[in-house]
Amino acid sequence: MSPPHQGTTIRRHLFFVAGYDPMTADAHHGIFTRELARFADVWGIKARVDSVPRAKRTGATWTARSEGPGWSTETNFEILAWDDLVRRDMNRSRWSHLGGTIRALADMIGSGTLFRYFGTSHRYGIFFCLTYLTLAAIWAVAVGLGFAATAYARPVVSDALIGSFYAFNGQTGKWVAVAAGVATTLIGGFGLMKLLNKRFRLRQSLDLAEFSVDFAHDRHPEIKERITAFADRVHAVMAFGGVDEIIIAGHSLGAMHAISLVARALRDDPNFGTKIPIRILTLGSTIAKFALHPAADRLRGATRTVSKATAVGWTEYQARDDIVSFYKVDPVTLGRISDGDPNRRPLVRRVAIRSMLTPKTYARFRTDVMRLHCQFFLANDRRAPYDFYAFVCAPVPYDTLVGSPEGPLSVLAEDGSLLAPPPVTQQKGA
Repeated sequence: MSPPHQGTTIRRHLFFVAGYDPMTADAHHGIFTRELARFADVWGIKARVDSVPRAKRTGATWTARSEGPGWSTETNFEILAWDDLVRRDMNRSRWSHLGGTIRALADMIGSGTLFRYFGTSHRYGIFFCLTYLTLAAIWAVAVGLGFAATAYARPVVSDALIGSFYAFNGQTGKWVAVAAGVATTLIGGFGLMKLLNKRFRLRQSLDLAEFSVDFAHDRHPEIKERITAFADRVHAVMAFGGVDEIIIAGHSLGAMHAISLVARALRDDPNFGTKIPIRILTLGSTIAKFALHPAADRLRGATRTVSKATAVGWTEYQARDDIVSFYKVDPVTLGRISDGDPNRRPLVRRVAIRSMLTPKTYARFRTDVMRLHCQFFLANDRRAPYDFYAFVCAPVPYDTLVGSPEGPLSVLAEDGSLLAPPPVTQQKGA
């Protein structure tokens, strides 16, 4: 796809697959509207979006229109939704969560996957353990409170029972105090979990670990059906035409779904991506989270299939600031990588989240690892070599944006006009 001439309009369709998050398509639309306005302000362009998303069987879509001096773009942004499955997981009973957490942790340790995390990316290994360490700390505090309650209650209860009907049994006071300690432990533990859940996303992290184990073992038939539906939807857009390129973006766990749907589409149509440019964008990817599990043969096969499909471009963006993903890890070979090799499939670009935010904003979120992780699909506070909304709004093809380490900085001038784009480096097969 050649760079556009001044005055032409680029039309693209961008599919987005979110990670393990209960956020609805309407909520995504609200965030998109807010972030598009921020992108326009930072990059000196004009942009607007449909006020109401259009529902689809696989999610929802809306149209964003952007313009600058001498150019315009029109992008159909479509959420490929699976938040209903996430909410169903998260709304289970407390005991179901407890059993699933124990089962998932036992599987990760027993299969050796946890140790592979540390061997591949010690940063991710530490992140994975953080939730369980937080959980252990919460219950250690709760147990401490329980022992304190038992020690306090025993003499008080014993004194209260002296001369009563129960005084014949010298153990009564002891067991009443123990019961008080157990109750204090349970109330304290679950209370602390509820209090800290929003700050540390405990339930979401624990459910994600359980989902990941089941997904690796192919125990989620609903996900397989959803991936097939996603692939069919991409085929439908491709068959309808009317766009210059199709981008399939996946964030976090959604990166694995994006690769899986493209692998499925390639299985259905070996010529997939040869008529309209199909490009994949994986952001803050946790593909290695699944590929490192010994049971995930089909997922490793999907990454190999996509990496060999030379008609389909694939770029992965990674950031050192993001410990939730696998920094400097090749999502296909699972080996360590260097940055910017144009012959690599996928092409890997390393970016700095701190460069996207003002120092004040970065300081505010520095310890909020999930907020930094989500920056990959939010607009920047300032101009930087990566901005997700450049893939939505930029008046140049995907290949031009990813072809330079400077990304949108090499494309858009301060006033929003189009700079002379750098030569496009086509991605080559593995």
